[in-house]
Amino acid sequence: MPRRTTKGFNAQAFYVDLARTVDARHVTWRQVARETGVAPSTLTRMATGHWPDGASLAVLSAWANLTPADYIENSLKATTSPNTLAEISALIKADPQLVSDDAVVLETVIQVLYTRFQDSGH
Repeated sequence: MPRRTTKGFNAQAFYVDLARTVDARHVTWRQVARETGVAPSTLTRMATGHWPDGASLAVLSAWANLTPADYIENSLKATTSPNTLAEISALIKADPQLVSDDAVVLETVIQVLYTRFQDSGH
């Protein structure tokens, strides 16, 4: 099958990695459809090289723990470095094991320490 891309998104590579996740979890595509709410016809079309709509892509990515940005051509990716504190904050806020108030305290402590070490050059 030829490599299918649209707007720089490699749908074929995304589908291959999604299929690997399905196999690793020992589930059927019908189960994937039930668990995600994505129509079975969408999954079938993806198998033949078509790309999913944005909502289906988001749900399937979350279900399979895939990052859609990983399937974008390198020439389209941002060339600036990531904001480390923003990424850490997002991860802390998204952690289901942390109570909201605890997440805020942890985020504040990390920000203070990060800024201190960044400023001191250590």
